[in-house]
Amino acid sequence: MRHPVIRLAVVALATLPAGLAAQEVRDCAECPELVELPDGTLIGKYPVTRGEYAVFATETGHSGNGCSLRRGARRGWSETSDWTNPGYPQEDDHPVVCVSWNDAVAYTDWLTERTGHFYRLPTLEESARAAAAGTTTEFWWGDDYGAICDYANTADTTFKTGFPEDERRLHDCDDGYVNTAPVTAFPANGWGLHDAVGNVWNWTNSCLRGDCSNAIFRGGGWDTPVRKYFRPDEYFGDRIVLRNDVIGIRVLREPGSGN
Repeated sequence: MRHPVIRLAVVALATLPAGLAAQEVRDCAECPELVELPDGTLIGKYPVTRGEYAVFATETGHSGNGCSLRRGARRGWSETSDWTNPGYPQEDDHPVVCVSWNDAVAYTDWLTERTGHFYRLPTLEESARAAAAGTTTEFWWGDDYGAICDYANTADTTFKTGFPEDERRLHDCDDGYVNTAPVTAFPANGWGLHDAVGNVWNWTNSCLRGDCSNAIFRGGGWDTPVRKYFRPDEYFGDRIVLRNDVIGIRVLREPGSGN
């Protein structure tokens, strides 16, 4: 098992030259679509979808039961839930959830073997840098927090219709989704990444406070009402065995790897 890499240094932000679109790459028909960042790193244009993950699960027989599900303002463990049954309806273009860090690493290892390129999870710094897309504002779209429903799937008035008993202070806007949304539903940031924040949190390859039995995830998700978690550099973390109905995967491909 590959343990998360501990990298907690702050990295500088780069920007694409004006008018230059990010290059997009896909190594196989079932592989995640990638965008090239200014330093040559390739990162998922979207979180890994159910449809993409299903190919891996079918070919390898990889499985895992049990998932933490949102139940009002609290969470509860379901032994019968998994990525195929996360407690709410999904289509193949929705981000896969109920996957642990271990599941995510197994998926990137499969991509590496399948394509000949080295895939892994991004570190916290790599993920945050890609989410910020060269901006210096509080959020990748600017400083207007009230506009969040235009840019991210979050805990809002639509979420409330599915969880009326949730008494947390939710976002006072409407993004149109109770749970996950299609990965194309919200605009891309300046470097071409969709769901740079919102929809699902994404596992990273960084340890939580130096403890590699716990890994960091970042980005906020469809049930997240807290402002700070939609900033590119904010994060949370938990056990690498945790499966959760609002945590997914975004992959990174090392520049220059493979044939």
